Amino acid sequence: MTLHTILTPKWIAFAKSISAANPRLEGFVPSEGGHSPKLLLLGEAPGDQEVKRGRPFMGPAGKELDRWLASLGLTREDIYITGVVNSRPFSIGRTGRKRDRRPNQTEVKQSAPMFDWELAQFPGILLVPMGNASLQRLLGNHAKIGELHGQLLQLPIQQFDQTTNKFKLTTSKRRIFPLYHPSYSKRFKNMQAVVDADSLKLKQLIDDEIKRANS
Repeated sequence: MTLHTILTPKWIAFAKSISAANPRLEGFVPSEGGHSPKLLLLGEAPGDQEVKRGRPFMGPAGKELDRWLASLGLTREDIYITGVVNSRPFSIGRTGRKRDRRPNQTEVKQSAPMFDWELAQFPGILLVPMGNASLQRLLGNHAKIGELHGQLLQLPIQQFDQTTNKFKLTTSKRRIFPLYHPSYSKRFKNMQAVVDADSLKLKQLIDDEIKRANS
């Protein structure tokens, strides 16, 4: 499997500095994927297994992702994976153990310049946010995965303005296909049919694009 990261040493140092300065962030996991991806998969943030192994979607989440990709006729070489935050956000539970948590707005804004840069490197690639964290990073907090999943959208996306410390919408539009997280149906068995139906829609979309490219 030939995978690579598009992150430059400058961006890697940038991301590591965010983690080093935040006592509730851990490690650094670079984005990765194939050299000619068919879609850009957008996650939330790495967890414990990802930080330990230094790669996105490892452990149970990785196995579920690989199974899901196989159902689409894809491998990790056919996609590129990045996240809203590239370090593990965690809290400390009552037992003193670290627990994964969703990145807060400050952490999302700190990581925003690199996230925006990465998306700009794939101008024509379909964006596939998985879950609310990445969907809302693209479209704003009003966007809900429960309302938009399984739909092909063409909309402006948010970019971070460092001078105002706020997000603003781009003038151009991106194609977006929101999905529930691949492991969602593992936790909520009653959603399996919905998740499978969305996957079929995405597969058809990918197949149609391949046919157009080859015609």
